[in-house]
Amino acid sequence: MLRGATRWLGLGVLFAAAGGCASKYIEGTRILRPQGNEWARAGDPASVALAVAWCTDDDPHKAGQTAAANAVQALGCPPKGLVFYQYFPKMAKDKAGKDKEVPDTEKERRVLPGVRSAARDVPVIGARARALVNGGTKLVNTVAVLAIGGEKVACKAVKEPLADARFTVGRNLAQSLKGVGDLKLIFALSEMNLSFDTKPNVSVEDLIKGVQETAGKDVVLFGGNCMPNDYETDKGGVQFFNDEVLAGHVVALGIAGPVAVFANHHNEFEPSHDIVTVTKAEDKWVYELDGRPAPEVYRLIRGMAPGDAFTSDWQHPVGVVVAPFKVYLRMVLAEDKEKKALQFVAPVPVGTRVKILKGGADGAAILASAKKGTADMLAKAGGAKPLAVLLSDCCARGMRLAQFGQPGDCEVAGGVIPALGPNNAGVPIFGFYAWGELGPIAGPFKGLNCMYQQHTFVSAVLCETK
Repeated sequence: MLRGATRWLGLGVLFAAAGGCASKYIEGTRILRPQGNEWARAGDPASVALAVAWCTDDDPHKAGQTAAANAVQALGCPPKGLVFYQYFPKMAKDKAGKDKEVPDTEKERRVLPGVRSAARDVPVIGARARALVNGGTKLVNTVAVLAIGGEKVACKAVKEPLADARFTVGRNLAQSLKGVGDLKLIFALSEMNLSFDTKPNVSVEDLIKGVQETAGKDVVLFGGNCMPNDYETDKGGVQFFNDEVLAGHVVALGIAGPVAVFANHHNEFEPSHDIVTVTKAEDKWVYELDGRPAPEVYRLIRGMAPGDAFTSDWQHPVGVVVAPFKVYLRMVLAEDKEKKALQFVAPVPVGTRVKILKGGADGAAILASAKKGTADMLAKAGGAKPLAVLLSDCCARGMRLAQFGQPGDCEVAGGVIPALGPNNAGVPIFGFYAWGELGPIAGPFKGLNCMYQQHTFVSAVLCETK
């Protein structure tokens, strides 16, 4: 699990003091037009349109109602589905008596009725997360909403309990969406328990396999995990599904229609020139690389001293080679010194080719990777006109930016928006700081073209097809 989440605290308190909605958008039943840059929209209601709106307010019901109402109004047509992120924290004491920031579960329960009052019976999913929108990073007391609509679009919300049989969970989710014709995207949100369960033979990759084998590999799986209940001790979270507040679930919105999805992933680390091969592994433990003890090989290539400790934080990534110049990240979670093995979040089987990654302590590199990731994604789309940019960005990247003294909204302002350029100015941006990301890779790896990723800027652009 990631450490150092309290690094956000100073930025969160500062933002809360400066935040608030631009105006009272809702007076009785009359919806007023948003002021400032609290919303963004693209597309044609006769075919497909997407809109994003957000509101920061101490009142969670008002924030949810305002954001949802403005997203629906900006859409310009009846909505077919909504996705939202919300985060309302409070202060608590840790075991040492020090102040720490934790989610305010009472407040966040009041968000959903606000969203539903504007969304009515439209399919809705949501999760606890710091949102990334056109207005930047929204750290606290904010609800951000993505609305999908258009005459040719269909959406369906589904839920599934997070059982140990991860393949069955994924299969059931995709099976529930089978009736949605021309399915293009499964937008899935869960919690850290999805990925960080330590039970043997319980793996997030099995969920992905269940989804892709059932829905088809042309359907893009995108999303990730929400913020936990407690940063240091808990891997749970909260998910929203229509009128329900859930925990221990995966919620998903299927989006179908004349939409093309182009995805990319990028990171701030520098891969080694050396490629090593996993030669001995069992479940989530790697014992040997190129026939030698895995910790020994890692330390040697990384330039670590023999006694340097591994951590479960951002300092020790490997890159699984999925293309000639493309890797996706796996983090070393632990070392077993007696067995001389390294633990990962999911199996890294024998025959996997990996590069040891270096760096990570550079805020400029984080911003550059957001810009490069966005630019590469748009290049894949070619001349297609973007309808919305979706982001699933690792929370550790935001934590490190805060640690390096960077402003809280800099990944959007310093990376995404410049890469979009003037021709795509105003395209809705809807993302979140995820505690583990789901999205396509430049694979395939293990026969899958979507994977669970870590410490990565995962992006997708939705474009209308004619």
